[in-house]
Amino acid sequence: MDCKLSSSPSSDLVGMDSPRQELEKLLLLDSVDDVHVVGICGMGGIGKTTLGMVLYDRISHQFGACCFIDDVSKMFRLHDGPLDVQKQILHQTLGEDHHQICNLSTASNMIRRRLCRQRVLMIFDNVDKVEQLEKIGVCREWLGGGSNIIIISRDEHILKNFGVDEVYKVPLLDWSNSLQLLCRKAFKLDHILNSYEGLVNGILHYANGLPLAIKVLGSFLFGRDISEWRSALARLRESPEKDVMDVLRLSFDGLKEQEKEIFLHIACFFNLVWGKYLKNVLNCCGFHADIGLRVLIDKSLISIDADGFIRMHGLLEELGREIVQENSSKERRKWRRLWFVKQVENVMLEKMVSSCLDIKKKNIFSFLLKLYIFEVLICFPFLQWFRKRVLKP
Repeated sequence: MDCKLSSSPSSDLVGMDSPRQELEKLLLLDSVDDVHVVGICGMGGIGKTTLGMVLYDRISHQFGACCFIDDVSKMFRLHDGPLDVQKQILHQTLGEDHHQICNLSTASNMIRRRLCRQRVLMIFDNVDKVEQLEKIGVCREWLGGGSNIIIISRDEHILKNFGVDEVYKVPLLDWSNSLQLLCRKAFKLDHILNSYEGLVNGILHYANGLPLAIKVLGSFLFGRDISEWRSALARLRESPEKDVMDVLRLSFDGLKEQEKEIFLHIACFFNLVWGKYLKNVLNCCGFHADIGLRVLIDKSLISIDADGFIRMHGLLEELGREIVQENSSKERRKWRRLWFVKQVENVMLEKMVSSCLDIKKKNIFSFLLKLYIFEVLICFPFLQWFRKRVLKP
């Protein structure tokens, strides 16, 4: 049976060789006895699905049966979830349609009976709840020796909860691969056109290795002259690209309210702040930092580097600040968060103090701005903490 997928165009497949090779090592393809389960995770737009498709096309010929279940989350959201997935498994692995199957028990028994002696490759894309995998019901005991199950998710906790043997975190593109991808999209070449170097560097710094952003921006800029590139780059700094933000926002929308607040605080004030310091501030404000930060890490919304500093991708930072603006009054003086010194100066010069703040010392802003703890601090919970813990009466 032909297990090939109609993969992404070759022009999109930049920087895939090294991740694919790393994944092949984790799959232990030479093993013929055990069934291995591997998870792929990473932030939205980083290329998890593309990597899964590339891997599928590369290794599927080594298996007697294979299937790639695209967007499991959507199937559960819009269709008859687990039963539709099981029918897809049967159709793709056996080449048969099973429209007559109307319950999970019948489908599960058929999968177990027909695939238990075969070496099978199964890839489940975009799983956003561990319950989805549990309801689908496919487990390693149902498959023949040497089989592999690959689960793609933004949330590492889902993968570990399901019991994967290994987790592969998809890295951002390095500068060289980012440049190659942008040139292919913007110029249909593998090199920069003359006079575009500075503008290309500006776009690459903005995208910071995120393939989705590079593809969207490169496609938009194709065929445009230098003045149009310059205008587009200036506009990006004021208004992020919607197609990119919509993909990134899916992870934010899946957070609980307290986790959303932590995400927004980091985006506005605490990116590149020492993790232990941030935990102390969050805990003092009642945010239960240990579990909150762990959830954001699992969902690839933040990371903690080797030196213990919180890191959030620049586009996620923009997303957070955009969400704050969307949910705020048009009058900046009523915002709960301001993150640029200029914003604070404007509010103070106009003698407009936000009704969301409780400021009793006239020079509080000038004092806070001299500290390098925050870029700027205009947030009720954090100001309350500062007054109680630092400005003690």
